[in-house]
Amino acid sequence: MYRRPIVVGVDASDSGRDALDWAAAEAAACRLPLCVLHAYSTMSSWAMVSEVPLPYDDASAAVAAALVEHAAARARCVASDIEVSTRLVEGTRAPAMLAQCRDAELLVIGGRALGGARGMVAGSLGARVAMHADCPVVVVHPMRPLAPGGSPARVVVGVDGTPSSGRAIEFAVRAAVQRGVDVTAVHAWSPQVVAGLSASREAQSGAEAAAWRTFQAVVAQSHLQHRKVRVDLRLVQGPAQDVLVAESAGAALVVVGSRGRGSVRAALLGSVSRAVLRRACCPVAVVRSRTS
Repeated sequence: MYRRPIVVGVDASDSGRDALDWAAAEAAACRLPLCVLHAYSTMSSWAMVSEVPLPYDDASAAVAAALVEHAAARARCVASDIEVSTRLVEGTRAPAMLAQCRDAELLVIGGRALGGARGMVAGSLGARVAMHADCPVVVVHPMRPLAPGGSPARVVVGVDGTPSSGRAIEFAVRAAVQRGVDVTAVHAWSPQVVAGLSASREAQSGAEAAAWRTFQAVVAQSHLQHRKVRVDLRLVQGPAQDVLVAESAGAALVVVGSRGRGSVRAALLGSVSRAVLRRACCPVAVVRSRTS
């Protein structure tokens, strides 16, 4: 029986190695094969990762082949029982990753390949891939050390009441089952504003109650298959991205929905998912709606 692989994009950076290790462990947990992908260019002496140079010469296919084989060997060390294949693609990384979408269960890429300003460019790679991918995308950030008394490990998911958040909840619950942790579902809402004036206290209370009912219904519908997983609900007032970034501290994974490419709806990735991809303290999964 054919099993779609987890595809991980690798390079010579620490972030690329973190993504590889995460993807190998995920493949083992899901009992899926792993495909190690590297995009390279023979047009210059710079490896192309988000169109910025890496500190090694990748002008020849032989160097690229050695890198991807070394990555495959590392993956087998992380999870010795997984099936590992390799793929070399001449070109830039985002198109190479997107070309694998239809045959992939999951795409995995590093989040901060180079740090600083270049790290911001690398982060935009994750946003571009996540916006256009036909499968879930995980961007792996370096895990930051927690202060004493930090939050327990859990899977955090953003919920906005749309079909995309329903699929994100399902993804989050499955991830929590694999890891043996709880889910924290977060829904951010804002008070109604009419003609530039804040709504009355009664209207705000009504809006909050309606938001809470919608929140509960969406989570309950998406949580049907895994009732043994505990889901903690958090209804908060304020920007969703700020809340999700704060919740990412100590989390195993943050999951956000994407309404897909095309139309104004794709702007969601720019307003919430993009901010979470850039600022989160843990790996971030972007899951598109089935209807997009």
